[in-house]
Amino acid sequence: MYKKVHIILGFLSFIIPFILYVYTMAPTTSFWDCGEFIATSYILGVPHPPGSPLFLLLGNVFSNIPFFDDVGARVNLISPIASALSVMFLYFIIVKLIEEFNGRTNSSSNLIINNLSAFLAALTFAITDSHWFNAVETEVYSLSTFFTAISVWMILKWSSLSKDNWNIRYLLLIAYMIGLAIGIHILNLLTLPFIGLIIYFKKYKNVSTYNIFIVLVLTVVAFIIIYYGIILGLPDIVSKFNSLLIIIFGIGIVFLSIIFLHLRSSVNFYLQITKILSILSVMFIVFISYNKLFIKSTDAISSQLSNDITVIDDAFYYYLNEQEKQSGNYDNIDYEYLEDLKKDRALILKNQKVFEKKKNKMSFLGLIFWQSKAVILGFILLLIGIPYLLYFYFFNKKDDNLYLSLKVVLLCFLLIFIGYSSYATIFIRANQEPRINENNPNTLDRAVSYINREQYGAIQSFNPKSAIQSSTSGHWKRWTKDKNNPTILEQISYVWNYQIKEMYLRYFAWQFIGRSDKQSDKAWLIKDLDGNLIGNRSLDGIDFFRYGVPLVFFFGLIGIYAHFMNDWKRALAVLSVFLATGLMLVLYLNQYDPQPRERDYSYVGSFFAFAIWVGIGISFLQQKIKEFFEDLNVSSFISTTIVCLIFMLMTFTMSAKDYKEHSRRGNYVAWDYGYNLLNSCEPNAIIFTNGDNDTFPLWYLQEVEKIRRDVRVVNLSLLNTPWYIEQLMNDSPKLNIKFNHPNLIEDIYNIESDYLISTEEGYSLCSKEFKGQIPWSTLDCDLNINKTTKLQFKVPAYRQQVLRIQDYMILQLINDLFTTRPIYFAATVSESNQLGLGRYLQMEGMTYRLVSEKLPDNIIESINYDKMKLNLTQSTLSDTIKNIDDYKKEIDEKIGIYRYRNLNNDKIFFSDNIKRLVQNYRIGYLRLMQHQLNENNFDEVSILSKQLNEYFPISVLPMDPWLGFELIDKIYIPLQDLDNIELMISHMIDFNADINVKLLSILKFHEIFKSGIKTDNLVLKNLIEKNVLLKHKLALLDELSRRIENIEELPESFIIHLIDNSQEFSFNEKLILYQSISQIGSKFEINSLSQHYSELIKNLLINHYNTDLSDVDYQKYLSDNLILLIGPQDFFEFAYPYVVNNQKIEGMLYTFINILIDDIQNGSSLMNKYKKNESLNNLGISTLDSWIDKYPNNQRLINKRNKFESIIISN
Repeated sequence: MYKKVHIILGFLSFIIPFILYVYTMAPTTSFWDCGEFIATSYILGVPHPPGSPLFLLLGNVFSNIPFFDDVGARVNLISPIASALSVMFLYFIIVKLIEEFNGRTNSSSNLIINNLSAFLAALTFAITDSHWFNAVETEVYSLSTFFTAISVWMILKWSSLSKDNWNIRYLLLIAYMIGLAIGIHILNLLTLPFIGLIIYFKKYKNVSTYNIFIVLVLTVVAFIIIYYGIILGLPDIVSKFNSLLIIIFGIGIVFLSIIFLHLRSSVNFYLQITKILSILSVMFIVFISYNKLFIKSTDAISSQLSNDITVIDDAFYYYLNEQEKQSGNYDNIDYEYLEDLKKDRALILKNQKVFEKKKNKMSFLGLIFWQSKAVILGFILLLIGIPYLLYFYFFNKKDDNLYLSLKVVLLCFLLIFIGYSSYATIFIRANQEPRINENNPNTLDRAVSYINREQYGAIQSFNPKSAIQSSTSGHWKRWTKDKNNPTILEQISYVWNYQIKEMYLRYFAWQFIGRSDKQSDKAWLIKDLDGNLIGNRSLDGIDFFRYGVPLVFFFGLIGIYAHFMNDWKRALAVLSVFLATGLMLVLYLNQYDPQPRERDYSYVGSFFAFAIWVGIGISFLQQKIKEFFEDLNVSSFISTTIVCLIFMLMTFTMSAKDYKEHSRRGNYVAWDYGYNLLNSCEPNAIIFTNGDNDTFPLWYLQEVEKIRRDVRVVNLSLLNTPWYIEQLMNDSPKLNIKFNHPNLIEDIYNIESDYLISTEEGYSLCSKEFKGQIPWSTLDCDLNINKTTKLQFKVPAYRQQVLRIQDYMILQLINDLFTTRPIYFAATVSESNQLGLGRYLQMEGMTYRLVSEKLPDNIIESINYDKMKLNLTQSTLSDTIKNIDDYKKEIDEKIGIYRYRNLNNDKIFFSDNIKRLVQNYRIGYLRLMQHQLNENNFDEVSILSKQLNEYFPISVLPMDPWLGFELIDKIYIPLQDLDNIELMISHMIDFNADINVKLLSILKFHEIFKSGIKTDNLVLKNLIEKNVLLKHKLALLDELSRRIENIEELPESFIIHLIDNSQEFSFNEKLILYQSISQIGSKFEINSLSQHYSELIKNLLINHYNTDLSDVDYQKYLSDNLILLIGPQDFFEFAYPYVVNNQKIEGMLYTFINILIDDIQNGSSLMNKYKKNESLNNLGISTLDSWIDKYPNNQRLINKRNKFESIIISN
């Protein structure tokens, strides 16, 4: 019975998430890599390195099964299935681990403790932020998590079945799964420590710290063999041998060795063959790993020789410069040292020439002799040492377990290789030249480059200095004042505060505590060392109370404690997965700041491990309930109630709270965006795009949906690579590029050797000659396309030195194809990538078309209004433009071209990426409205404004604040559209976390509406009632005090609010508040604020006279102003304790004496209230004497006493 319940719960842990994921799944392609993966799956193309061949094969199968009409949805379905299976295996894993210390389920109470706890934790993991995100679109990470889950479950299954024998089928199956997972993502390799520890703890009773360390070392060795030996090593060794025979030989030896080990005979002849084959197999495995780690390729040696020459040259000139600095001449030069440098340089140069002659025909053995002495020695030891150790040491022991272990290791290696062989798909398809063939890995060298991800550069692991130096957009200012030389402490701060806290712990908190929106007051702010917002300004932060109490997090912590208390061995194994897929991965990746997108999806393995502890934590609570209540019926009832309560407060609450943000249902933005870009173009056009999000959706539409295949998409990032240029020329629609440089005519791959060719050819196309002079900032380009068309513009230099390949290729494409093909730039292409062509780019919607005549400087006058309006107007959606004929038909009907499906649907969640993208549509409408305003066509502007609000309502898609201000200034104010102004400003205040936006919005509102109920209510609502920092409110008052033209323009309650809370201000902030009110008082009467104003001055005098307000003149200035506000009598009463009873505030003393003088001269009665028996004369003299006694050297006090005495005498 209990086993059936266990199976049912396992099934439910699959089916419930699966239904949720399918229901919230993207209905078609999404942004980022999704469009690329769907397209390459559908056509079996080659995606970006290092490829995901197994995913492509699965995707191709799913794309041909008619689950949905949309092919993108069919491939998307892989992710819900894989993610739901991960949840199911998580359930089985948690149950297994709980049963290890709690026993098998044999009662209803144990069912609750073991199974329901695991079930709750599994369902909760199913709706964690990152796993749910991965589950609803086409990406590799859901399948990667699945392989992690099944590997962990299988080793636990092996552990439970492996009692007296090894039961190796599960170990072999795990090895095969690891091999298959390589064809998805290599993250699965991080389960190796868990696998190693489980095997060790199961098979060896004598556990020690030393042995655990040895096991972890062995798992590192296994990782090295798989990653460096198989994944990277096999293509590399084939490249160095220039033949596949080395792999065939090696794998053949391994296969034969396995057979002989399996059929091992006591006959000496067969036993010797078994030993020899086994030795050769081990040598092959070690050899391919050693080769990748230490033996340099011919290209690496060429680079090393060139670098060695450069180092010697630098040392030579550095020495001469230092000598000149120190002595001003060359009298003390060590010529012997310089001569040695010259000899070394000559020797290296000679070696370089010899090597360059031989390298193209160099054998592997010849390559060995060009390695360092240490590498050669290691290679010799490998050839001698491994046979010796294996044959004379290990094989002399008559231990059957040794042969079994060796057989298992070789079988695992072979199965991993078989799984890895899915990569053959990539190279086979590359040679068949599919339409998407990234990096074109159709040769050995390119295949190695592809597997090594060389286009992305090497990962500088555990090197925070390099990460800081690679930071862009000013983000390095968050960590150091000197980007090139960060201190050790700054590097440690970077690792902790950025790589660990921001790029891992923040993501961890999203899963188990709560994620906050970056526009909320819980945003993760991006500040430099001086506290100023920079770069991205804010990211999604942590909301500790998003789900009420973060129960998941607390249960996870309890689970860690309970697991280590009850079964520390397996808890340590889980910890190894948690750390390997979390913190260790973070440190290995060494990510720079900022990243192009959030990277939380990379660490789902770590979140998966923590979810195991969540289940154990819930079971721990249930176990304590069982122990507390002796009656099993009572404890079972309470436990069941607790399970239901936890489900409602934790799992259900999380799913309800996060449902909208994770649902892609009805989200067609990426599809529509690609469609709109393609159909912005005239027939047979070229469109330059910038990156993933303006390229991959277009690839999807062209390759899968067969939409506008006449348009040639040219990605500018890829345009820097020769393989992409080659495909532009060879793949339909072919671009007829006419190179002039002989090296390019011979082989386009010559272009990647350096930027000299691209610079020289770019200069030539611009009717100039490159003479090698650097630096230079711009090139005055005269691009003569034909006799009648000449474009004149300034081409920016790359790093003030060269033209990039993409820059040259843009010039070449324009020169060769401008007259035969319309040329466009996507609106997302930055100005820096437009090659200085801005004056020739005419806006037509989401694209800029290259025209032959210079356009006006004013962008409003330069747009193609009719074409742009037709493009931006939404089509009927009933007909899809698929080809040139469809396009011409839509143009003729003049109804509209673009699609904006569901962008006005408030039931759909739109990511920050989509929100940014939509601003481009809005910019288009803004330009249309500005154009019509210039024509005084106000009716047309009103129609466009309604369209803008109908297609992209700000209640659904927040307005970019700076675009909002531009709309107000350039459209709504000229139209006197006060309703839209009020709506826009209220929106920008409510939907922006940036306080500067809030303050500017209020100032704009104040500027337009002046004073009144609307303005007062706006300030009251957003600054007084809301939790806005006082310093920000003060900044607003300071700005308003300079702007207002009438006292009624300023809400009195706002000033009173600031004064009443001024005790929280610093001295400088109080001073700003005082000066702001003084500024207002200099313009208008402020009698109604006198009492509050006077309290502020008193606060300044009393609390700061001996610190920040030590300036006596300023003390007197404030005291004089205070008299004007409260009168002499009240001032006398206020000042008496500070100048008469105590000698504290000198500036106040002088004001105090002055009112005594005034009273003496005018006959007032200040004395009546205080000292009826004492004259003012004596009060002034005695007060001044007491001050002089305390400060005998203060000449100003002495002068004041003399003056006071002379006035008394005269009166």
